Amino acid sequence: MIKNFKNQCIRSAKVALLLVCLLFSSILFSGCKLYTVVSNDKNKDSQQGIAVEGFDANVFVNSVWESKVIPTINQKAVDIGEVIKATTNNADEAGKKYGIRSAQEGSPWNFIVKGKGRIVHVNKESRAGTLDVDLAPYDGKPDFKIQIGPVIKNTAVRDSFEFIKYDDFKNQMVFAELSNAFHKKITDTLLSKNDFANIKEKEVNFNGVFTYMPSSEILVTPITMEFTEGGK
Repeated sequence: MIKNFKNQCIRSAKVALLLVCLLFSSILFSGCKLYTVVSNDKNKDSQQGIAVEGFDANVFVNSVWESKVIPTINQKAVDIGEVIKATTNNADEAGKKYGIRSAQEGSPWNFIVKGKGRIVHVNKESRAGTLDVDLAPYDGKPDFKIQIGPVIKNTAVRDSFEFIKYDDFKNQMVFAELSNAFHKKITDTLLSKNDFANIKEKEVNFNGVFTYMPSSEILVTPITMEFTEGGK
């Protein structure tokens, strides 16, 4: 009887140990994703150059800059004075008419704009440098700012183009890399080639983008810029 009781205790202990192991395993792997969903549309992946292994954000930006970014800017840019007036009256109506949302309802509106104005102040003290720009008729007061870096804020460039969608990319980190790559392209091809030391009172012709944020100043990220004498 004692032997049987001992064997029963051993069997019970083994069962209990097995249950504990199973419970621990379920907890350990409950939050783990043990598979990866890969698109079967290989042609689409190769054509877009996105959402595939080894994605390089800088290569992607270089591949679409002349073929898609510049043509889109040239075709869709709206006079910034008109956009500012429209957003002041009704931001959502302005967005529906002139803007684009990169995500779901309620996310900020992004605008592709163009314009000409007089530079009334150059801020290079901050690493997030800016130009204060006054629109005609000139009154000496800035109507918006243009970013000149080296630090470029927000993600307006990435979020202003319909051919770039979050769902096409692998994850949020890759999507963030894309914004940084656009900023690098703008710095290398535009901002680094301009001397901003002596441009106050000059006029600037530009194309660019901005994200509308209520109660915040308009901060344009430039895609093209030219400076000329004048602005009186």
